[in-house]
Amino acid sequence: MVRIKSILVLILIAVSGCTNINRKSEPEKVYDRNQFFDVDYHGILEQPSLLNLSEIADSIWYVRLETNDSCLLHNYAEYFFTDKYIFIDNVQQILMFDRGGKFIRTIGKQGRGPGEIGLIRYLSVIDDEQLLVVQTNWSRKLFYFSYEGDFVKSVNVPDVFNIKVLQGDRQIFFDFCAWGFEDYMFALRNSEGDTTSVVLNHFKWENKSGRTMTVGYHLFIPFYEYGGTVSMKSMYNDTVYQVRGDEIVPEYFLNLGNFELSEEYRPEVSDAGIEYLRDGSNDKRFAVSFEASEKLFISSQPYFNADETKQWNMIYDRRTGGGNLVVDNDGSPGMITNDIDGGVDFWPVKSVNDSTLIMRILPGDLIGEENLKTFVVKAAVDQVKKKQFLAMRDKIEETDNPVLMFVRINRSRQ
Repeated sequence: MVRIKSILVLILIAVSGCTNINRKSEPEKVYDRNQFFDVDYHGILEQPSLLNLSEIADSIWYVRLETNDSCLLHNYAEYFFTDKYIFIDNVQQILMFDRGGKFIRTIGKQGRGPGEIGLIRYLSVIDDEQLLVVQTNWSRKLFYFSYEGDFVKSVNVPDVFNIKVLQGDRQIFFDFCAWGFEDYMFALRNSEGDTTSVVLNHFKWENKSGRTMTVGYHLFIPFYEYGGTVSMKSMYNDTVYQVRGDEIVPEYFLNLGNFELSEEYRPEVSDAGIEYLRDGSNDKRFAVSFEASEKLFISSQPYFNADETKQWNMIYDRRTGGGNLVVDNDGSPGMITNDIDGGVDFWPVKSVNDSTLIMRILPGDLIGEENLKTFVVKAAVDQVKKKQFLAMRDKIEETDNPVLMFVRINRSRQ
């Protein structure tokens, strides 16, 4: 009898050992960045969160852009970053600063002659080749400039809305599809000029009005970079696409649900569309997104009367598939509370690199007694940084260029 029990015990131990081995050999679930997914806009709206900056950020810092008559920034300026420089599309010329905010030079002369910039439609920064590529508004050309400001060459291109130039002289064409007959929204061309991939335009119409001007918003940017590649989205289409090798593939879908604008109400399609969008009761919205540390930062605006008070900001974690609507103390849509140094609350306008975001701060949001009172009483987890922020704030004058606020997102925090 004792011998039988001993055998049974040994068998149980052997079975238990095999079971543990099998469990250890099971593959762990790995987050797949190539897996297409939906972002549930309505579901995120139902998850409001009062979010502190210290919950998602490693650090913050500020760069005061030098101010003089040679580098005054336009209100619609757009910012581009390398490890060493800040390049600014200043509408009619490029301004070059170092990463500390010191002005270096102006690149590109105003005018409509050879090599002269009338208006910048889109700026591409090719850091590996030390090149700046300007898509001009008046001519169907790309103008290439060196970082030293020398004109390098011009290249003839089709008349499309935006052209982003990639390393190796590849190009992404973005067409707003405002005429009604365009074949594609996005197209990828190699250095030989061959089209390797397109995103087709599935909505066409007979343009009887002759209008081509469509709804636009100066903060809408069709491209962002992450993980060594480019993602892109149009104003009307809510699918975000990505360049992978020689292909453009769907990456994720911003599912706006009943906030999405029906195609027949696009203002260039019919007069009824213009009146429909002017009626604020419909609250149809467009959305933009970009990424840092595996998180999507999504903001949406109404098509008409867009301003910060009507902007809804969301953060979606790609790894967990969940997200939150950022709200203020009163529960209304707002910004991320800056509890690190007690300064200006934060919502980014674009990404700097894979982990860092920026926001432009106007002097009017820093100076004045009312702003000072807010900053003094505001809670801060880092008193040293709070003193540094207040000292920086005291040096700002009303006529200064904007201050850039940099925030590095901590990937490990949810």
